[in-house]
Amino acid sequence: MGHDASSKVNSATQANLDGSSLPEPSVWKPAFKEAGVVFCVAAVVLVAVYSLWFFDFHPEFEPFAGHDVETAVIPGKAFQPLVAGGGFLDGDTGVITAFAEGQAILSMPINFLAEDFPFIKFNIEGITTWANAAVYWRRADEPELLYNLPLNQSWGELTQVAMVYGKDKYRGRIIELAIGFHSDPTDHDNNGEPIRMNGAELRPFSAAAVAEQIFEDWTNPPLWGGWSNNIVRGIHAAGMVYPNLVANLLVVTGLLVAGLWRLGKKLRKKAIPSHRLLATALCLCLMGWVFNDALRWHWRIAQLADTHERYAGLPLEERIRNNPIRCGRRDDCFEHLLPYF
Repeated sequence: MGHDASSKVNSATQANLDGSSLPEPSVWKPAFKEAGVVFCVAAVVLVAVYSLWFFDFHPEFEPFAGHDVETAVIPGKAFQPLVAGGGFLDGDTGVITAFAEGQAILSMPINFLAEDFPFIKFNIEGITTWANAAVYWRRADEPELLYNLPLNQSWGELTQVAMVYGKDKYRGRIIELAIGFHSDPTDHDNNGEPIRMNGAELRPFSAAAVAEQIFEDWTNPPLWGGWSNNIVRGIHAAGMVYPNLVANLLVVTGLLVAGLWRLGKKLRKKAIPSHRLLATALCLCLMGWVFNDALRWHWRIAQLADTHERYAGLPLEERIRNNPIRCGRRDDCFEHLLPYF
């Protein structure tokens, strides 16, 4: 019996020496942990680089920097209707209840230097998928010309717009500021819903305004247009930074940080992680994908709501009338052919 016990001990010892019964070392948990750390470090590095060389990335902002001005708040009642089918004042808020021939335009005389305020935020509620909006302005040196930029929607409100993307048109003394609402090509006129004009804010150049612009660009890209081949930009046309580029830079920078960190430990003759750098790289790719995809869920939910409102539970004729591609305007709807095309 003693000989059998000794054989078992010797066999176990030999197995341990061979490593056949040792548990496999964990790979993905430490790799994911390392990737999380270097991903955050990469974000800090990129923010620092972007801040230090901001005007090299965005030279269009240079004329708007260094102006010692405060945010100018304009009450909604200051905007007077030029075109509107119906509306009223509710305290300091202007309410539009109906469009006139597919549009409503609110305007106010004003006097400010464009270079003082590169950002404008309209505080508006009630815009539906059936309406679009744009900001208009007139310059003192060319009062006969009216310029505009489209505004981007966010759940019934409007996001901040970077007026610098008006380029040379947004320069000098501004003497009129207006906002226009237009029915989409299906002529639903905001679907009969009232729009509340609470006011506007003229915002000077600042790090906070830039950060807000980038955040709103990323979380509120344009909705799809109804094409069967649905190619949509990552952000709207007046956006500042593409999130796809940032996601790729986070992955590449994180991988460089991880590689340099391992190299530094090796040169100092310290222990480096047991897992391969490839595992960390795969985890970084996963984090980059999650970062990029998370920005689009707000957009996808808005697309779902838009699709549900236009088509869910409706007869075919009405679905066609609600489609801006198949039935662009009332005059082009060819109702005598419905529902056959």
